[in-house]
Amino acid sequence: MSMNKIAYSMFIAFVASLGTLVSIQALSSSERDAADDDALDPITPEALAEHDGAESCWKAIDGRVYDITDYLPHHPTPEAVILEWCGKEASEAWHNKRPGVPHSPRAEGMLESYLIGRLVDEAGEPVEPEAAARIDESTDEAGNGEAADATARLSPAEDERLHRALLGLPLDGRYRGVFGDGGEMQVNVQFDLRDGVLSNVSYRHLAYRGVDYRALDEEDDLYPVWVQHQRLAEGLEGQPLTAIFALHEPERLAEDIDGYSGATLRGNKVHSAFRDALNRGVYSWP
Repeated sequence: MSMNKIAYSMFIAFVASLGTLVSIQALSSSERDAADDDALDPITPEALAEHDGAESCWKAIDGRVYDITDYLPHHPTPEAVILEWCGKEASEAWHNKRPGVPHSPRAEGMLESYLIGRLVDEAGEPVEPEAAARIDESTDEAGNGEAADATARLSPAEDERLHRALLGLPLDGRYRGVFGDGGEMQVNVQFDLRDGVLSNVSYRHLAYRGVDYRALDEEDDLYPVWVQHQRLAEGLEGQPLTAIFALHEPERLAEDIDGYSGATLRGNKVHSAFRDALNRGVYSWP
């Protein structure tokens, strides 16, 4: 037998083996999808929220709860990115790794190995993922998806998003970004951008050396730092996007109170979180 025939035979055998593996995987996936979720341990949102850090990270995706603590060191992005979703309903993040781009089938297979339960309310009823509500909002009352299709049918001459992207301009939408150091997420900002103007600026996370500033009471010594950071956010409301560079001189946006210096504001970290958000792109569309 010639070498060409041997090589061809080996190739055919490889393709056949690959097809068999794919078929087995498809059958396994179908059986997993058809499995009765009632057999899974019920987990309430309150219980889920208790596992919100690197020491124990649970996420809810499409009504199921996953303990991904052991996977955190192996995740390809900075740890702060995935820590943002610990203890939360994370369906939207899972199905939008980037806007409109879900995680891969390989990632889905890996995720199933971390399955620990199902998300239920206090009455034991399944909790619908937030992603389902957002999908519903994209359709009209008849449920035929005409609103979403209208955007898809825009020509290149009409698509404003395409124009802005080609010109290198930030798109309108909601953004989220983080700043982390030493594996610890310190700042997580969220803001809306429309026609280059900032609005709805807020902190989803603000912490330093184990202190959660958002959870402080007025009597706490560090509470003024939280107030200052709020003033930074308020100072950016209604301002052009370029105003984020003022965060390098935070005293321009927030007054010093109770003897706390402008350095305590850590404006550079907030600025880095804004830049991270812009680098990631739109988190959700208006």
